[in-house]
Amino acid sequence: MAISKIPSAGFQDNVKFRNIIINGGMDLAQRGTSTSGITDGITYHTVDRMKTQVVTAGTWTQSQSTDVPTGQGFAKSLKMDCTTADASLGADDLVIVRQDIEGQNLQYLKYGTSNAESITMSWWVKSSKTGTYIIWLYHDGTSNRQISKSYTINSADTWEKKTITFAGDTAQAFANDNDGRLRMYFFLAAGSNSQSGTLATSWEDYVKANRAVGQVNLADSTSN
Repeated sequence: MAISKIPSAGFQDNVKFRNIIINGGMDLAQRGTSTSGITDGITYHTVDRMKTQVVTAGTWTQSQSTDVPTGQGFAKSLKMDCTTADASLGADDLVIVRQDIEGQNLQYLKYGTSNAESITMSWWVKSSKTGTYIIWLYHDGTSNRQISKSYTINSADTWEKKTITFAGDTAQAFANDNDGRLRMYFFLAAGSNSQSGTLATSWEDYVKANRAVGQVNLADSTSN
């Protein structure tokens, strides 16, 4: 699976950061351009700002790839390649690519007020495995909050553009600090403890079972 260009957080106002995602074009990879043997842990492997989280769900190679959608002006993408499959996930197993966004960069969203802004995410994605995938937003705050949306990869091995809008959270403000207060997660695989409930399509207090309902298992084949 490869992800290229997460270009948006769309707002009507003239704001400081029209795009909250940093390095959404996957252009910068100061740690290196390829890492193999990824089996567990939460860390950066290649592309700057894009953290990988794996919990015993196969073995992966991550790379900064030159496979990109044609004619869209992109030069790089982030690629996840399954090298050892796990077709039967444990309850807590998962594979995630994520970015943590600092609270001080989110104040203009006005979360915790009746004027909370929506966020629109737009990106290109390509995968050998079609089906339902989940994006989960997690708000690290006094009360941990969450919202999830699903999208569908319709055609195998084809770059597709996806756009999803998340409503603003009127219930809780972002702390104004340099901690990762809003975390954007691309689920690639999720065990039953992450998808045994009801998908959290509107903001709610954190419930693990509601965060990735319907997610396909991209770890189930070394062809993925």
